[in-house]
Amino acid sequence: MKYIKQIFLIAIAGLFVTSCADEPLPFETYEEMEKGAFARKLTDDEGTFFFTDPDNSSFSFSVEFYDENNGQNVASHDWYVWHRRGDVSTDKILIASTPSSAFGTDPNSGLPTASYSFSMNEALGTLGFTIDDVEGGDDIIFDGIVVLNDGRQFGPDNTDPALQGDNGFDGVFRFQKPLLCQSFLEGTYAFVAESWCGDVVEGDVIFDQVADGRYDLLSIVAGDTLIDSSFGTYRACLDYQTQAEQPGGDIQLTDACFKIGYGGTDQWGETTTLDEGSFSPDRTVMTLIWSNGWGEGATVTITNPDGWLTDLYF
Repeated sequence: MKYIKQIFLIAIAGLFVTSCADEPLPFETYEEMEKGAFARKLTDDEGTFFFTDPDNSSFSFSVEFYDENNGQNVASHDWYVWHRRGDVSTDKILIASTPSSAFGTDPNSGLPTASYSFSMNEALGTLGFTIDDVEGGDDIIFDGIVVLNDGRQFGPDNTDPALQGDNGFDGVFRFQKPLLCQSFLEGTYAFVAESWCGDVVEGDVIFDQVADGRYDLLSIVAGDTLIDSSFGTYRACLDYQTQAEQPGGDIQLTDACFKIGYGGTDQWGETTTLDEGSFSPDRTVMTLIWSNGWGEGATVTITNPDGWLTDLYF
C-alpha cells in the first residue's frame, strides 16, 4: 500500500510540473513565412585562376532559379566581383547582370536558367586592376545576387547556409577563385633520408600531384610503394610495413606559387613542418628537413638530374 501511495504522489508531481511548463510558442505557418529565391547550380567546369597564366584562366557555369512561383518571381541575376588579400578587401563591383527576359528554360524542369563565363582578365579589368596589382595567393571572389520582382535581393550574406552548397539544394551564391601558380614538381626522383632514429633510407619518391600545388609523396623502398610523407622513415623506425600502417590524413608536399612546404594533418590532427629547405648551387639536389610534434623527423636529399626550377624557394 505504501508503494502505491508513492507512485500516486509521483504522478501528481508530474502533473504539477507539466501544468507549470511554458505555453508552446505560436508556430509560424508556411503561408506567413517570408519566401525568397535561389539559383541552383546545373553545371560548373571548376576552372582555375592561375596567377602565372591569366590569359588562359576562366571558369563557366549555369544555374536554374527556384522560388514559390517556379522561378517566375526572379527579375534578374547579378554577379559582383571583389578582391581579397589577407584581411584587406576591395568593394564589390558589378561584373554581369542577366534580366529575366534573357533567361533560358531548363528542358527537364521547365525552370528559368542562365549561363555565365568569367575570365581572370575580365575580373581584373572590372576591378581596375592589372596583373601587377595582384599576387599569388590572393582571392578573386564572385558573389551572385538573385533580385526579385518586388525588389528583394538574396545573396551570400542573407541566405541560409543550408541552401549554399548543400547537396539537397546546391544553391550557388559565391565562387572563390584563389590566384594559383602552375606547379611543375611532378615526377620520380632518387632520395636519401637520414631519420630521427638513426636509420638511413634510400629509394625513389614520386611527387604525385593530386590538386593544384599539392602532392602526395609515394616512397618506393625495397620494391614496395607506399603513400608516405616521411620518405620511408616510418617504415624504418616504426616498422610500418604496409599502407594500412602508415599514418592517415592528408599530409602533403605543397607548392604555393613556388614556395615549397608541407600541408595538411594526420588522423590525429598533427601537422608536419618543413623546418629548412635548400638547393645545391646547380639546383639538381633539393634538401628538406622536416619534423612533427611526435619528435619524428628526417633530413632528406632528393636528386633531379634535370635540375629544379630557379623560381622554387622555401
